[in-house]
Amino acid sequence: MTRVRIALVTAAACVASSAVVWTAGLSTAGAVAGSPSWTVQRAGWDRSSSPTIADVNGDGVNEIVIGHQDGLVHVINAATGQDIPHWPQPAIVAGSTATAVDSTPAVADLFRDGRKEIVVGVGSLWVQHQQGGVVVFNADGTRHCVFRTQDDGNVWANTGSPDGYTEPVFSSPAIGDITGSGYPDIVFGSFDSHIYAIDRNCNKILDFYNEDSVWSSPALYDIDGSGRKSILIGSDQAPGGIWNGTGGTFRALKWAPGFPGNSQILWSHQLNDTVWSSPAIGDITGDGRVDVVVGGGAFYNGSDGHKVFAWHADDGSALPGWPVTTGGATSSSPALGDLNGDGVADVVIGSRDGSVYAYRGNGQSLWTRQLTFNNSSPGGPITGSPIIADMTGSGHNQVGIGNDWGFFVLNGQDGGINAEPGIWQSYEDAGAVGNFGPAGWKLILANFNTPNHTSQLLAYSIPPPRVAPPWPMFRHDAAHLGGPVGTNLLPPGYCKRVTLNNHANPASAHGYWVVGAQGGIYALSGAPYYGGATGRAHGSVVGIAATHSGAGYYLLDAAGDIFPFGDARSLGSMAGYRLNAPIIALAPTPTGRGYWLLGRDGGVFSFGDAHFYGSMGSIRLNAPIISMTATATGRGYWLLGADGGVFSFGDAHFHGSTGSMRLAAPVISMAAAPSGAGYWLVARDGGIFSFNVPFYGSLPGIGLCRPPAGAQIRPTLTSHGYYLLAVNGRVFPFGDALPGGSTPPLEWFNPATDLAIRP
Repeated sequence: MTRVRIALVTAAACVASSAVVWTAGLSTAGAVAGSPSWTVQRAGWDRSSSPTIADVNGDGVNEIVIGHQDGLVHVINAATGQDIPHWPQPAIVAGSTATAVDSTPAVADLFRDGRKEIVVGVGSLWVQHQQGGVVVFNADGTRHCVFRTQDDGNVWANTGSPDGYTEPVFSSPAIGDITGSGYPDIVFGSFDSHIYAIDRNCNKILDFYNEDSVWSSPALYDIDGSGRKSILIGSDQAPGGIWNGTGGTFRALKWAPGFPGNSQILWSHQLNDTVWSSPAIGDITGDGRVDVVVGGGAFYNGSDGHKVFAWHADDGSALPGWPVTTGGATSSSPALGDLNGDGVADVVIGSRDGSVYAYRGNGQSLWTRQLTFNNSSPGGPITGSPIIADMTGSGHNQVGIGNDWGFFVLNGQDGGINAEPGIWQSYEDAGAVGNFGPAGWKLILANFNTPNHTSQLLAYSIPPPRVAPPWPMFRHDAAHLGGPVGTNLLPPGYCKRVTLNNHANPASAHGYWVVGAQGGIYALSGAPYYGGATGRAHGSVVGIAATHSGAGYYLLDAAGDIFPFGDARSLGSMAGYRLNAPIIALAPTPTGRGYWLLGRDGGVFSFGDAHFYGSMGSIRLNAPIISMTATATGRGYWLLGADGGVFSFGDAHFHGSTGSMRLAAPVISMAAAPSGAGYWLVARDGGIFSFNVPFYGSLPGIGLCRPPAGAQIRPTLTSHGYYLLAVNGRVFPFGDALPGGSTPPLEWFNPATDLAIRP
């Protein structure tokens, strides 16, 4: 067994000092303070728990979540550096004693009720005789549930005999739906030689026996388009064991009831060293296909421990030009992001030779930078992981990474050292960059000092990034999904779109807005940004509609509340009313001086100059109402049922429906041509049905193609095309629709819910 490695994990050799210095490089951007906004020093080590940035208390402002070897989990106000009310909390697995935390906390809404939970692995090779496992906290600091790992032997003496203590979880949990239940699950590896998945109540749902310890943190991605996320993770490999080798293994696993441990291997690679690195997923070649990138480890001193690997995530085939070899072991976890401005994600990873390596997607070196103190003194080995973000406000991404001597901000284009914040400390974790509302954007760092046995948490003010940060924290995001990153990503398993008569017309749209379920707005193709409802909505945001002028928009949440932005003005809402069914849609009048709200039971509510022309609210339906579209005159509207039935009111004319058709997938959205001639229906598999209007193309879910999880359809301003919005934020243009932008790939906790075309 190879889990006993305390002597092999790099120990920091920092001198005793609390000085924090910024060099001139980053300060020349003109908006970065020369010293931290605040510094918090604590006794004991925060050795490898990285800061996670998330809105824990639901106030619309992000906090900092981090663990410590004293067993406390902190949720920190980024404006003050102090814990928010009810925090910190001890990570207790059994009894009353807190367990040391080396894992990085993950944050997500496990119950999809609008409230966040914190999930953290506990146990440490640096602190003896403690119970290991995973703890799930509620946002108010109460402990929701606990999962205990197995006691399979004394990790200190490696006797193989139980010592009364369950094994540590160094792996940072990832949170995503692996069963297709609609609720997220929790996935992690353990030093008890198992890879686990547990549900939101800490019940075990997957147990893969690896036979040796697991340091690597999982990445989760739906690689086969099944609607269930697969698990991508590295591990150690015991000599002469059941996996027949010495070194490590990288696997793609999936939840599969009936298989041993409810786990099935999709593909795997046996490597000539351990895999301590955690994988990153994204498109690094620009072909729309998702790739997985991972480093090696440093136990057997095998050749593969000094390499970086890249495979296609769907079948495990190697990318051309990979693996690449560095000058030292690559137990650091890679980060993905566009460094040279060519629109394609690059790969960055640290090495134990003290250098940072950046590669293009074809495996060619972009640059290599040895980290030195003040460009002269040699630095130490790199075991922490990089982040990628525009930390200078330059419009170009930089790389942030630490070693045994300090933290460095490197120019993404050539690897030059821009800044050295937090020197004379050791960084075996990752930094984090985030927007903290009134407190602004900050770079958050956590370090420790070996001789003094102390830790620091620091916050540096930075300018707002001019490009979206592609890898702002350890494991990419608060749920620790590990990506994906890429501007060209096709949804997993989706068909390529089929288009007819596609001739883009500049008059077809003046940009558009996409809204996510959490209320965030993505202004695309030139549409201006006027604000969002993140942290303010009651439940999910379910709709967006542009104002008549195009200089604003309305957002609608499931409680029927309206949020106006730009020149939009609230004319009333259903907030506070007792409703028979949730509000699901918003349709403005052509004048911009009114709107209708639609309930799932078919009830219609009129505001401003919107007139009531009838509803299905009092009628017994075969299927619930799911969509509403107003006529071009504003003197009528159509309602769409989930069975494809179309109901016409006012001057809306019935042109047909799919109510009597046998469909491969149910209809989910409707859009009327601005000319008023007819309408389109879209099915869950991306198929389009045209009634008295031309067909311009679809996303057919046939053959080996997997259907999208959902879509919205919106017509162009000319009526000669339309846009389809998938729940992952990808926008597909058809007819004369201008090809434009899509959101960053969105996940289950924040799906795209609606699209509004700017008039």
